[in-house]
Formats: sequence, structure tokens, C-alpha cells
Amino acid sequence: MHLAYYDARKHKRNTQNQLEFELDYDVKLIELAEQIYHRTYQPKPSVVFMVNKPVKREIFAADFSDRGVHHLIYRAIYGDIEKCFINDSYSCRKNKGSLYGIKRATKFIRSATDNYQKQAFILKLDIQGYFMHIKHEVIYQKVLKILDKNKTYNGLSFELIDYLMK
Repeated sequence: MHLAYYDARKHKRNTQNQLEFELDYDVKLIELAEQIYHRTYQPKPSVVFMVNKPVKREIFAADFSDRGVHHLIYRAIYGDIEKCFINDSYSCRKNKGSLYGIKRATKFIRSATDNYQKQAFILKLDIQGYFMHIKHEVIYQKVLKILDKNKTYNGLSFELIDYLMK
């Protein structure tokens, strides 16, 4: 739980939600672990706010304690899920990210333009409301198919991971 907490607070160190959690994080982590163990954990309502860059949009962010649970699940199943991704999926992946994506895009542009000798076009787009409209049950079922019901994941049973993902 502590490692998941440290992962969750990366890049969130100065948010109000994280700072409030930090005040007595050791007690809160124990309470959260007990809730998970006793199967009484319930996610809190999302924190909603607006951002203006690059475009104005409404953001729904998980409460900080829920981020810890997300990272607990992520740390447990990452290895099994990672195998299923295509190479050109970059977000939240070890040894990937924005820089890797930029390098891959540069490689594709060089290839498409014959090393910048020919014209090529790039389509940049944003699918409005994409994450809000994802069918969560479909994703949940796909993840369940990847996981082994008889395996322990980073000390967590399949049954516990299943409970937390619901």
C-alpha cells in the first residue's frame, strides 16, 4: 500500500487533495488497507474542475485515496496487461511516454516523407467525450480474460483484484 501511495503522489505533491491526505497518511493508509481487506472499500466521488489548455474541458479526477487504490491495482497487474498492448501505445507504460511517442512519430514522418523529401500529412484530433463514453463493463471483462484466476499478483489474489476493479 505504501508503494502505491508513493506512486500516486508523484506529480500531485501540491494538490489540495494530496496535501490533506499527507497530514496523517500513515493512519489513512492503514484504514484504506483495512477497508480493502474487509471488502468495505468504496470509491469516493470524483473531484471535478475545469482546465483551459489546450482547450476548455471539464476534468473528473479520482479522489487522492482512490488514486492509491488505482496504483495498487496497476502495480499488481501491469506485467500481464503490458503484454497485450501494441508498441505504439505510450501512456502509463514503463520506458514509454511522451518522449518515446515523439521519437516514434519522428520515425514515421521520416519514413512517410522519404527522409523529408516528400510531402505528407498528419491528422491531429480529439474525440470529444471519449473516456466518458467508454463501456466500463467491456473493459472490465477484457481485463478479466487476461488475468489468471489461480495467480497471485504482487501479493494480491485474483479475487481481491476483481473486487477492487468492480
